[in-house]
Amino acid sequence: MSGNEAIARGAWEAGVRVGCGYPGTPSTEILEALAQYPEVDCEWSTNEKVALEVAVGAAIAGGRALATMKHVGLNVAADPFFSVAYMGVNAGLVVVSADDPGMHSSQNEQDNRFLARAARVAMLEPSTPQECKEFTIAAFEISERYDTPVLLRTTTRISHGKGLVTLGQRQEIPRKPYRKNVQKNVVLPAHGRVRHVFIETQRIPALEKEAEHWAQIFEGSDDLVIITSGAAFLYVREAFPNATILKLGMTHPLPRELIKNFCQGKKRVIVIEELEPYLTEQVRALGIAMEEIHLPRFGELSVGLVRQAVEHASDGATPPPVALPLLPPRPPILCAGCMHRGIFYVLKQLDAIVSGDIGCYTLGALAPLDAMDTCMNMGASLSMAHGMAKIFSEEERKRLVAVIGDSTFYHSGVPALIDILYNGGQIVTIILDNHTTAMTGHQDHPGTGRTIKGEPARVIELESLAKGLGIQHVQRVDPYDLLRAWRTVDEALHRREPSVIIADAPCVLKEKRRFGEIVSVDKKKCTECFACTELGCPAIEVRDGHIEINKLLCIACTHCQQVCADCNAGIDIPQVLELVHQKRYADALRVLMRSNPFPAVAGRVCPHPCDHEVNALGWPQEKLYAERYPDLAKEFATPGYPAKLSVRDIERFLGDYGIEHFSGAEFAPHDERPEKIAIIGSGPAGLSAAFYLRRRGFRVTVLEALEKPGGMMRYGIPAFRLDKEILDREIDRLYMMGVEIRCNVTVGRDVSFAELQKEYDAVVIAVGDSAPQELELEGTSEAQEGLLYGVEFLRRVNRGQPVKVGHTVAVIGGGNTAIDCARSAKRLGADVTVYYRRTAQEMPAIREEIDEAILEGIRFEFQTNPLKVLAKDGRVCGLELIRMQPGPLDKDGRRRPIPIPESEFCIDVDTVILAIGERADLEFLRGTGVQFAQKIQTTFTGVASQPGVFACGDVAFGYGTVTQSIATGRRVAGAVAAYLQRKTTKK
Repeated sequence: MSGNEAIARGAWEAGVRVGCGYPGTPSTEILEALAQYPEVDCEWSTNEKVALEVAVGAAIAGGRALATMKHVGLNVAADPFFSVAYMGVNAGLVVVSADDPGMHSSQNEQDNRFLARAARVAMLEPSTPQECKEFTIAAFEISERYDTPVLLRTTTRISHGKGLVTLGQRQEIPRKPYRKNVQKNVVLPAHGRVRHVFIETQRIPALEKEAEHWAQIFEGSDDLVIITSGAAFLYVREAFPNATILKLGMTHPLPRELIKNFCQGKKRVIVIEELEPYLTEQVRALGIAMEEIHLPRFGELSVGLVRQAVEHASDGATPPPVALPLLPPRPPILCAGCMHRGIFYVLKQLDAIVSGDIGCYTLGALAPLDAMDTCMNMGASLSMAHGMAKIFSEEERKRLVAVIGDSTFYHSGVPALIDILYNGGQIVTIILDNHTTAMTGHQDHPGTGRTIKGEPARVIELESLAKGLGIQHVQRVDPYDLLRAWRTVDEALHRREPSVIIADAPCVLKEKRRFGEIVSVDKKKCTECFACTELGCPAIEVRDGHIEINKLLCIACTHCQQVCADCNAGIDIPQVLELVHQKRYADALRVLMRSNPFPAVAGRVCPHPCDHEVNALGWPQEKLYAERYPDLAKEFATPGYPAKLSVRDIERFLGDYGIEHFSGAEFAPHDERPEKIAIIGSGPAGLSAAFYLRRRGFRVTVLEALEKPGGMMRYGIPAFRLDKEILDREIDRLYMMGVEIRCNVTVGRDVSFAELQKEYDAVVIAVGDSAPQELELEGTSEAQEGLLYGVEFLRRVNRGQPVKVGHTVAVIGGGNTAIDCARSAKRLGADVTVYYRRTAQEMPAIREEIDEAILEGIRFEFQTNPLKVLAKDGRVCGLELIRMQPGPLDKDGRRRPIPIPESEFCIDVDTVILAIGERADLEFLRGTGVQFAQKIQTTFTGVASQPGVFACGDVAFGYGTVTQSIATGRRVAGAVAAYLQRKTTKK
């Protein structure tokens, strides 16, 4: 049996009739084991004070009673504990206090031996499970014999340690008759004075004599004499088997005469005990000469620690710390799928000041959630928040939240909530209702509808309780719905009244359920922004720098899906905003450039999903940021939405700041490496890879086929969207870092791919999708003039080459290239219409660019598809089109557009620009062994089919935006570095 099980067995054998307690490690299992015996009336009480008071009532009525609690629980029960010490008992009353040296699951490691001494009650300390049973039986007898409650004090090791126990039969102790005794049982001052005299003149002297029967002497060498008790005895016995040992079983009061006689004539007397010098001080007070040893007053003892302390006692030195075996660190963390995680994530996003409480949810204070500011004791979250609000400024009060568990709220949160209401407080209280007392092993409480024996019980509804106290604003929320949870908490924080939010979801360990299909990572879409790791979910793992989902742990709670895709480039937006808010622009830029080396460019052309009204799952991120940083919201408001902060504008601001204040020297490597890397292509992916590889110290050469570097940033984005001087300034940073960029070099013409493989340690292919995707459209072969392809058209415009368009232009397509072509043609004086085969909502182009095009007078025809280019004398003169409608789902889950029969129509146009997509020109890879079709075949990290060959950007992943290409460049840089490091290690 464990010590806790043995205590329960001892109570049953002693004929106990009533058992009460409140769950708390390390004492919880005592009452759970006792409840298995049908003869005992057991209950989980609302708190430890109530538990002891119920037990006192039972004992006064004539039945033996047991109250169990952890050491800090005795603080809650201190009022009745000290009062019943004066009252005494009728039938036996035993209080179990389980102390926690080392604070395995507690907020302190107080030594409750001092409470027994202060209360002047008997205290027994068992050392083994057998003694746990025997001492419990004896405790009831001592209680009745000396008219005293008895404190049975254990520690974590005694409670949870196991050993053989000899079992006995239950004693059916007759109920003691109840007799009214006002002088004893009504604690008035006059009665208390009389009882105090009884305690000091009768109880304590009698207990001192009783204590002698509970002392054991283990004879050994007189060269070493040790006085000890409890768990410390076990360490002493193993460390010094030949020493003479006095083991004290009753440690209040001490058998003083026995101790003095025992020590008489002994040369070397040492007291060994755990935590405070409780025995040491009392033995010293008897005038006994003791040898001083240096034992810590914190943490648990061990055999090694005891042995070293005694061996170093003679030289007066402090013993060195005992070396412990190295184990992998296992930091405490909320379980995978825990309902608390969603609330704490929301509170972190709201930058709330959180007054926390005691429970498994206290782990919300730890990284990466870091969503708790205070945590002191049971129920203190509400009281402390009320006190904090009295001092805080108005702005601080708007961020203040008290968080408390359901069991803890019943335990001690209700009086605090009453105090808030009575005294005009306006605290937002979040009750984390997981339908159990989870941290101590899923015990029932007043809200579960079951007793400790599993019998039906009345449910005390949290919502009804809060409303009954007078709370007008009570909301129930699903903590797995982050958007709703955010809105609910946000709304409550802005109300000028006390509010209660009940986060309602069962503990996942108790329910043992999955919500749906296990989540997995789409490695082609993941940008490695690591936002999901901010949840601190153990099912989300980082392996070799990549996000993986542990399928054994995932319960499909969807928390990670809801926070995914904050930034295509993986920028730590919250950290950047905080630094900008603090005016620390240089630090903010450094954080930003950990993920994006071209902030000034991205700040102008990024599709900025972080600035959209909601992200993929409805998270109103930009509104949240605006409320957190109102100063930034005023300066960087989303156009047309003054309450929404534009992260893209902040990125542009920081990028421009970097152009003015940062040279490439800031990012130059500290150490040079000998390996050489060739990068084919100088678009956003290639230059991003160059930046991050150079930062690692590699020698990087970029090969560009055109006359200037920049790729799609220079030749695919019009100047009205991206000033090329800005681009040049950011590319200059790479030159300053030591990156070599060779322009007018075409691989396959000026140098072969095989030559690059021979000259360089690694080759990165980042050529982008630079060739037009041809459309099988009738009439294109007859149109020698007036038919253009999007990427070629933009390249000629951006290179300053003459481009002739007619008066009326039709642009076919719905992506960014189509919009850029339309707006460029408009600037060349044409009347432009864009034709797209799907609906406006399905158009993939950046919404702002579409809006700008409309403002510029460009028309849009949706659900329209071309059938034939009409030409006359070799020149485009018109276009035949057909109306489309949504059809069956395609492989991507979208409704495939299908023609509407007999809806054909013709239009007159001078020019048709086909902007329906791009493809890569990969002819230079034929015969090299690098596998490709439309794209180069790579792993998630860009590793291609040949050793030392990598690919990034559109040529491998086809994302299509500058920021996503930048992210792939950063990712492939990590893969290249890892590959070269492995090669170096093998050598």
